[in-house]
Amino acid sequence: MKKKLIYLTSVIMLFLLSVSFCLVSFAQEEEEPTTEAPKTTEYPDEPGRLPDTVGDSIVVMDAATGQVIYAKDAYEKRYPASITKVMTVLVALEHGNLEDTITMSDTAVWGIERDSSHIALDVGEEINFEDALYAVLLVSANEAAWGVAEHVAGTLDKFCDLMNQKAEELGCVSTHFVNANGLHDDDHYTCAYDMALIAREAIKNDKFREITATTHYIIPPTNKQEEERELWQNNKLIKEESDFYYPYCEGGKTGFTDQALGTLVTWAKKDDVELICVVMHSRPTSTTYTDSKALYEYYFNNYSYASPLTSFEFTDEDISKAETALNNYFDGLNAGTLSLSVDTNARFLVRNGLNADNMVLTFNTDSIDEENKQVGTLSVGTADETYISLPVYYSGYAYKPIPEDTPTVEETTGPAVSKKESSHLFMKILITTVLLMIVALIVIIYLRVRYVRQRRAVRDRIRAQRRIRSRRR
Repeated sequence: MKKKLIYLTSVIMLFLLSVSFCLVSFAQEEEEPTTEAPKTTEYPDEPGRLPDTVGDSIVVMDAATGQVIYAKDAYEKRYPASITKVMTVLVALEHGNLEDTITMSDTAVWGIERDSSHIALDVGEEINFEDALYAVLLVSANEAAWGVAEHVAGTLDKFCDLMNQKAEELGCVSTHFVNANGLHDDDHYTCAYDMALIAREAIKNDKFREITATTHYIIPPTNKQEEERELWQNNKLIKEESDFYYPYCEGGKTGFTDQALGTLVTWAKKDDVELICVVMHSRPTSTTYTDSKALYEYYFNNYSYASPLTSFEFTDEDISKAETALNNYFDGLNAGTLSLSVDTNARFLVRNGLNADNMVLTFNTDSIDEENKQVGTLSVGTADETYISLPVYYSGYAYKPIPEDTPTVEETTGPAVSKKESSHLFMKILITTVLLMIVALIVIIYLRVRYVRQRRAVRDRIRAQRRIRSRRR
């Protein structure tokens, strides 16, 4: 009987196992792609039509002004992969010395994943600081990035502190670095907009530009390596033999991890316009190149610099709007003569053919910076898009407090109440309401107790009468 039970159990287990294999195989088949990989779509017959891009987060920024002319989920948190190294080298150039020699530590050599990008540096190997930067940017050498970080700051953690401090200085809004090479960590992230800011700062450094524009570089022998190391640029936009070559591209940095997918930061210049393009979270990785190239072509061919505000003046309505905003901010009144100003000579990219007559100008007072005397922004664009938002500055505002015993009138909206008076009024109402509730509660309790006592007295009388009757009987 026992043998039959074992045999029956074995048969059932084999059956379930075979079924599970079938289910797994089916699931794997369903997960395989059933359509062609997505592609960047350009419209050669409609040169004024924006291309359709594949990358999930993209930014195109004017390198000269920081103006964002294209944004697609630009502030979405993304993993950067090796485009991290743009910040790594920027910080290294600001704090390091190109003539220094780096000695590779055991941590730097063995702290990276062995199947990740590296140039086979050994523990104790001495490499020139400048050579290490070429290895970091051209072939994305992860151990070299770690070695650079330790040489500059003493430890990787301290170097990451410098990276994060720099990100904050540049105005990054969603960036946090925990390593210098971009190998995946859930707490290591940025966004397309922030990477554009970082790249814009990096290309102000001539040495950074020189390294990223190099397609081939040789590291001489070291104390641990008798042979030269040849480095070949990973960025296919600047390699003439590549199918993705783009003649106006001047440099960039590639990246890829399973979590980040394809990432790419590049910059390109045509005539007097230089643009920065960031593509993140893109698959297949080739679309980082096709997206970038298509966007460069579109904006180079359809946009140019203009200064449409040279004759702009703020209206009386704008001044009144600003005055109201400042009065509310300072909780007072203006006793001076308020005036507004904006950079009317501002030069920025606009669609070809547009001028001051067919642009939409919108004055917003939603942000006030007392220290810099800024009262909002002036947005410049069309009905469909905003080209740039310029800070609006104020002068001549003289604060005058509102007397507590003097009612104020704001236009035709009736008596205005200051923040202080509003607070006092609210407290009075609150205290009165609480007192009324307490009184009501006391009354309810009193009535309830009285009712209970009356009921009890009635019951007592009835019982007494019943006892008297029973005695008479």
